[in-house]
Amino acid sequence: MKFSIYWRRSVLFIVLIISINQVFSQSKFEISGGLGVPEYDNLKIRYGQNIQVGACVHFWYDKGGGIFREYYSWSSALEILYHFAGKSKYVEQPTWYLLGGLGYYHNDLLFDVPHEEYDIGFYPRIGRKLNFSKKIGINLDAGLFLPLSAREGYEPYKFRILPSGCISFFIRL
Repeated sequence: MKFSIYWRRSVLFIVLIISINQVFSQSKFEISGGLGVPEYDNLKIRYGQNIQVGACVHFWYDKGGGIFREYYSWSSALEILYHFAGKSKYVEQPTWYLLGGLGYYHNDLLFDVPHEEYDIGFYPRIGRKLNFSKKIGINLDAGLFLPLSAREGYEPYKFRILPSGCISFFIRL
């Protein structure tokens, strides 16, 4: 008897999912994970089709040991993407995009990088989406990092133009 109830609920759930997928042919949610500068290892979530808005977060902690000291870094950013050109055989969304992101960064890395001197920055990028199917693919983007303020404990703010970029694996939900 118990098995029958679970089986019926499972079938009902599958039918609902299939019918929803037919109504919404392309998912508008996208989640990705990747590596980039200045966001390092990151997790991103985006919503939209030709114009997407999203958030990016990063957190890393290591208690240290031996010659290495304890360190942590974290960041959060808001992003907006505009897909403008290119075609894919899997989805209607154009493959080329412009990206603008504004974020806050707290980096306390073992090695010195120019990006860690700044805590707020803007990064404009151009990118390409490589779709492997309707649901999965890779995002590749490159551009600039424009720091807006210096971190406490570093030299006073001076404007610099630094490189920026990211590679990430995405899944459409």
